[in-house]
Amino acid sequence: MIVAIVFAILSAIFFALASIIAKYALVYLDELTGAFISVLTMAVVFWCVAIWNLEWDFWYSEATLYFVIAGLFLPALGQRFQILALKHVGPTLTSAIGAFLPLFAILPAILYLGETVTLFQFVGITLLVGGLILAAVGRGISWRRRAFYLVILPLFAAIVRAIAQPISKVGYNILAEPMFAMMVMTTVSSLVVGVMLLVQGSPKRVLSFTRGHWLFVLVGAVTGSGILAIQVSLVAGSVTLTSALSSVAPVFSVLLGAYIFKNERIFWWHGVVAVMVCLGAVFIVAGHSAI
Repeated sequence: MIVAIVFAILSAIFFALASIIAKYALVYLDELTGAFISVLTMAVVFWCVAIWNLEWDFWYSEATLYFVIAGLFLPALGQRFQILALKHVGPTLTSAIGAFLPLFAILPAILYLGETVTLFQFVGITLLVGGLILAAVGRGISWRRRAFYLVILPLFAAIVRAIAQPISKVGYNILAEPMFAMMVMTTVSSLVVGVMLLVQGSPKRVLSFTRGHWLFVLVGAVTGSGILAIQVSLVAGSVTLTSALSSVAPVFSVLLGAYIFKNERIFWWHGVVAVMVCLGAVFIVAGHSAI
């Protein structure tokens, strides 16, 4: 379980860092082109790494189908909604709303994987959601005029990321090869976002080389590391544990923004949100240990 905990928290750090870098990248490049570049970067990296340990029998495994389905959601749609959310609401609130992820990941895990939720875990999830609401209110969002629009983008990002986790877990129950899974998922996602770019965007922008292009390459590398960390956590642990701990990204987003990048101011509600999210994570881990 220690491996699952460490890699889930590591994924939260990577996601927080990627969100901040993507915010800078959006100054130079549009979100759709950026999403394609970041997802394509992931695919190239994982092909270069996974190909050395690839066995052709993997392709004939039933698990490959689950990895393909997961790739339709993550990183394709997850990255698309994530970057849109970063453009409109910023990295801190985007990470905070990601606290909803456990709700959408745990339910299918209970229904299809036989996982259970203890009283401690229920309390932990409640604290996570409470932190999310406080994060939105503390930011001073106008709920009447545009709160729904602001919240729906990062919420969709959380949903598609959550859906991919139990699907991936089913695949890992058959074939525990996270590098191969990431190679398949990122390849499928590159095709999905590529089609979006052809239909909605400007493919010519991909061929130009600006600071935004290189920043989104970095976003892809960091995000890919975060997704890989989640896959390792899923192999070693449960969907409940992984989804809950990976959602503590708001804490790292605030800390990185305030003390490293100097682009975030810390207010009283940041501290309360951090405490609620961390306590929620502790309760979920404690509940998992009690199973």
